[in-house]
Amino acid sequence: MKITSALLLVTATLLTGCSSHINSPGVARAIEAKRAAFSDPLIARAYNAKPTMRYPATIAIAGSDAAVRDHIRAISAHGKFDSLQSLPQIAGIVPLSSLLMRPDTKPDIAVREAAAKMHADAVLILATETQATDGKIIAPLTELSLGLLPNKHYELIATALAALVDTRTGYIYGVLEKSRARSGLTMAWGSDEVISRARSKAEHEAMEKLFADFPAFWRGVIKNRR
Repeated sequence: MKITSALLLVTATLLTGCSSHINSPGVARAIEAKRAAFSDPLIARAYNAKPTMRYPATIAIAGSDAAVRDHIRAISAHGKFDSLQSLPQIAGIVPLSSLLMRPDTKPDIAVREAAAKMHADAVLILATETQATDGKIIAPLTELSLGLLPNKHYELIATALAALVDTRTGYIYGVLEKSRARSGLTMAWGSDEVISRARSKAEHEAMEKLFADFPAFWRGVIKNRR
């Protein structure tokens, strides 16, 4: 009887101790402070993400849309990725196929999931942005040439953007962007096709500039690794 009572007393004490610890005012204040520090759980998750890349690392390359993926294929076809394979602390560069991405998933999660399927430590996500003028009709040229000479001026600024993202946690190792400007004259009645080709060429050149600067970017990543 005394033993049973003692066991009950010990059990009650342990349970009371656990309950006191979980519901203690100090712990509650700490939890509330963490919640108050961020207005949204997604922001908290992004802020608290940690780097987990293992070296030498396998890097997947993903385009944000079909046009960017075409630029990546063209650059790869000309052997521009060969030099990246020999960079320090890189085990391999792996182009990421859109076939591996689920269309019903958030874009960033879909890319990281596809990179995980390839066992890539990080993924370099690429995109392009282009600013273009609407074009100005040069009236004197139109009047003098009767519309037979180029008379519409256009200007383009294409920017290639990249973010190196940890496959496991979403941690951002760094971002990189490079721009290329193009301008010219075209016929007002056929300007859309000309400007479209100029846009594609400017975006491709911006992407080439970005990959040309990637070695220096990567060396900065491995220099700052924890």
